[in-house]
Amino acid sequence: MEPTTNLDELYVQHSVHLSSFMYKLTRNQEEAKDLVQEIFLKLCQQDRVPEHPKEWLSLTGYRLFVDQWRRKRRISWLPLDYQAASNHTTPEQAVLDREFERQVLLLLLRFTTQMRTALYLRIFKQASYGEIARLLMCSENTVKSFIRRGKMQLSKWLVSSAQSGLEIGGGNRRS
Repeated sequence: MEPTTNLDELYVQHSVHLSSFMYKLTRNQEEAKDLVQEIFLKLCQQDRVPEHPKEWLSLTGYRLFVDQWRRKRRISWLPLDYQAASNHTTPEQAVLDREFERQVLLLLLRFTTQMRTALYLRIFKQASYGEIARLLMCSENTVKSFIRRGKMQLSKWLVSSAQSGLEIGGGNRRS
């Protein structure tokens, strides 16, 4: 990279624009400042100044914002394999765990055969994506999609049944 005066000039020229852009994305002044700082840190790590610095800085800022947003939006899944969680459960907890497992098994009946098989093998048998893909004769990415979509749907069904206080049944089968 060229002398630091070049970086200083770039900062003076583009920091106001970047701060405004990041603020529009984040709606938070502190996060916007942090992102601008991170953008220029990334610039310092480059071997040379980009040919079109304003475009590079804006694109890098947008990518950093998206990464930050994704980290915040990560879904924390309910652990569906309670058996491995603890061997020191009370009898009451063991009954609740078996009931939860029974409800999940009933909900699995609502899925298509392939998705149900993928979910069952992953949740209850801890099979790898590769093993499931070979068994279902599809790609690992397809299996990962089945698992992700299936867990999201299971979570919705479990939450809605908990809120309504209804017993989960095998009806409403999806094709």
